[in-house]
Amino acid sequence: MQEPSIKPFKGILFDKEKAGDIASCVCPPYDVITNTGTYYERNRFNTIRLELPEPNPPLDQYDNAKETLKNWLQQGILKFDDKDTVYIYEQEFEVENKTYLRRGFIALNRIEKNRMLTHEETRKKAKEDRERLISSLKTYTSFVFGLYEDKTQDIENILISAPKEVVYDFVDEQLVKNRFYKMTDKDVANALTKEIDNKNIYIADGHHRLDVSYKLGLSYIPIFLTNMYSHGIVILPYHRMIKFRNVKSIHQILDSIKQYTDIEKIPLENDGSLNMAMEGIAKSHRPAYLLYSKDAPETLYKLEANKTIPMDDNMHESLKRLKVNIAHNGILKGLLGISDDEIEYTQDSHELINDVKKGIYDLGFFLPPTTVDEVKDIADHSLYMPPKSTFFYPKILTGLVFYKYE
Repeated sequence: MQEPSIKPFKGILFDKEKAGDIASCVCPPYDVITNTGTYYERNRFNTIRLELPEPNPPLDQYDNAKETLKNWLQQGILKFDDKDTVYIYEQEFEVENKTYLRRGFIALNRIEKNRMLTHEETRKKAKEDRERLISSLKTYTSFVFGLYEDKTQDIENILISAPKEVVYDFVDEQLVKNRFYKMTDKDVANALTKEIDNKNIYIADGHHRLDVSYKLGLSYIPIFLTNMYSHGIVILPYHRMIKFRNVKSIHQILDSIKQYTDIEKIPLENDGSLNMAMEGIAKSHRPAYLLYSKDAPETLYKLEANKTIPMDDNMHESLKRLKVNIAHNGILKGLLGISDDEIEYTQDSHELINDVKKGIYDLGFFLPPTTVDEVKDIADHSLYMPPKSTFFYPKILTGLVFYKYE
């Protein structure tokens, strides 16, 4: 008899009496933290000490994290749950003045390459770092984030009606309302297992942690799962910031792309005009983007493809129609001859405008969000998107629960 696809587990949680306010103990996942100091200063028990540890000579950062975890467990700062549990996690948040609610659950998932479908290539350095951390701690501090298909919302309805105990209810630094519950009912856990058994899991975040899990030979790992067709799924774009090695004027740039795109000039008057233009490219039925050059600080250029942008003939059709790939490999690298080392990435469109105005970058290239159907299409065909194609917002906070494996 095959093992179940998901299982409850005895997680490790902070003791609120000893650790303090949970909002001061959590941090984002390692790969989106730019300033570790903020979290180190927030609380001496902040999860940053396990998620992105620093060396404490003679201990390197991984051994230091191992020592920290051991001490916190000994002191009762962290405690194991006494029952096998499924953890239900809700995040309520606003984007562009619209309110969203994303609801999912954390359980152990049986990991198999034929049902864990990925869309992002992993980087060697990040993978080595996560492998050293996870294997040193024998603990997952942050989790893989997976999506399942459920157009009828059956799983979400199970989560809503399940008997559950509130563990945390707080607002985080990004003003996201976080609600975290324990659910120990075996019948509900079995119902979830039955629903998930025949479903593929599409990896939204945590590709490096998944790869490390395979390498460590683990059969089950904790995964946060949510419905890809839920109203609460928000994917934000990563925009491209370009600093030319060899200067290209805005006229040269537009000349290179005008035979493939309709180009519209949009006056850049304020933040509102950028927001409206961004909304326009997101709603376009054709691949559409915005250009902003330091040569023309009062103008946004809206580009809408009017014919196929040339790409490698051998490229899979799904990649040829993927908007972020048309932008990255078709326009920037293909038509404009921009190399990877001239490109950086940001999610903050207004900051990008300011950085181009200041001359920090020569060009801003704004993308529409990747859709969940595009993620599914790429993963179904075992393909990879270009770097920085998706930012699932908000991230799953690190520190709500940990999983220690044997």
